[in-house]
Formats: sequence, C-alpha cells, structure tokens
Amino acid sequence: MKIISIGETTIDYYLRQNLTFVGGISLNFAVHAKRSGAEQVSLVSCVGNDGDERRVFATLAQEGIDSSQVAVVAGKTAVCAIEVHDNADRIFPEGGYHLHVLRQLTLSDTTIAAICQHDIMVSMYQGDWPGPLIDQLLHLPTFTGKRVLDFGDWSGGYIKTDALPALSAVDLAFISGDAATVAAMQPLAATLPGLIVVTLGAAGSVALAKEGKVWQTAVSVPTPVDSTGCGDAFQAAFTVNYFRDGDIAKALAKGSAQAAGVLQHFGAFQ
Repeated sequence: MKIISIGETTIDYYLRQNLTFVGGISLNFAVHAKRSGAEQVSLVSCVGNDGDERRVFATLAQEGIDSSQVAVVAGKTAVCAIEVHDNADRIFPEGGYHLHVLRQLTLSDTTIAAICQHDIMVSMYQGDWPGPLIDQLLHLPTFTGKRVLDFGDWSGGYIKTDALPALSAVDLAFISGDAATVAAMQPLAATLPGLIVVTLGAAGSVALAKEGKVWQTAVSVPTPVDSTGCGDAFQAAFTVNYFRDGDIAKALAKGSAQAAGVLQHFGAFQ
C-alpha cells in the first residue's frame, strides 16, 4: 500500500505549556499512516528556510516517510498556535494560524508524476487551504487510485454546499461533527459513491455506509492530556485498514485505538 498525503505542515506552538512540535494535518496523517502499517508513505508540502525545516525533515526521516516532494521555500514555515487545557481540549486562538510559505504550494509535473505512483492520495478541504489545488487533485486524469479528503468540522448539521462536488469525487470522506451532523449526512451519504465517516470526539465515530450506519465507541483514556492530532491519527489508521480489506468495523476500531494513543501525550505523535 502506497499512500501520499498532500497539504499542511506546521510548527505547533503550545501557548500554555511553552512547547513546540512539528505538526500539521497532512504531516500528522503521514506519520500515523506509516505507524498503522502502510508500506510506503510520502508527503507533499512545503516549508520555509527559517530553520524549522530541519526539524520537519528530521521527523520525516525518523518516521520513514518519503520527503522528496516537500519543497523548501524562502520564508517562514506555517505556524499554528494552540491552547491545550487541563481536560485535553484545545482551542485555536484567533490570529494564531499563519500559512506563510504554505500559500505557495503548487503541484509541479514532477509532483503530479509522484502522486500517480501511489495507491491512495489524501488531502484536506477546509480552512485557509488553497481550493484550486484541491480541484486539481480531484480531477487528475492520470491518477487511478483512491481519493481521501478531510472536510473538517461540520458540527450542528450544517451542510457545506460548496463542498458537495468534492464529496462526490472522493472514495472516502472524513467529517468532524456531532449527532446533528450524522442526521444531516445520512440521506446524502446514500447518494454518494464513496464512504463518509463522521468523527464525534469522545462520543466515538460512525461510518455512513450505503447499507446503514456502523458505530464505534471511543476508547476510554483515564487521564487525557491533549486532543491535538487525534482526528488525524484516527483518519490514518482507518484509511490504512479500510483500503486493506474493506472491513469498516475493524477500521473504525483501529482508528479509535490510534486516536486514544495520541490523547495521552502532548503533540500529535510522540
């Protein structure tokens, strides 16, 4: 299994703990996909030449992730400020996220050729992430593998209509939400070609399959520390296991276990 994760690499600043970690949705996914058993994992992203790139490349090398498509661009690596509270919940203070050089991420012919050598491509449809790049990824005629997208938080049952074309173009979609999200997405899921998985935090997760809902409770963690990266870990473990044998229940359980491990320490991986 060859997976390529495309998008965000950041330096995460933990304001209350005065700590920094290499992170970002796409890098976190890559790390946990490799740890979940994917034979080859690659990252497409870009970092600045501000010194933080050395931490990023050292992390990727340590985890056995192909970094050949991670560009170094003049400027600053993307940063994300995080406040983690005593109950492990985290908030992202307004004005604490800066894309910096990540705004310059584009797909060169070399990168596109590399993407097409993989079985599964994974990216993100949310926040400040550049939309044109996602459109390009979803319609690469030379890519014949599976497409996976993280659609971010849809809590409250609000359907992001601008995302519907992308939902129709993927094989697996992850959405963070609540009971209202599940209720709103269930009828839509029946019309889509791919599988939708809604993560519910401490309430677990549910896969909206055509044959019905498949539920998974969250693994109990007696002393939660930091919820940052739990979703990325869940998605990575689910993706690897689901595309390996198609067992939705098993993939949900693996995702839940991977997320529970992350919840027990600061940072998205340790």
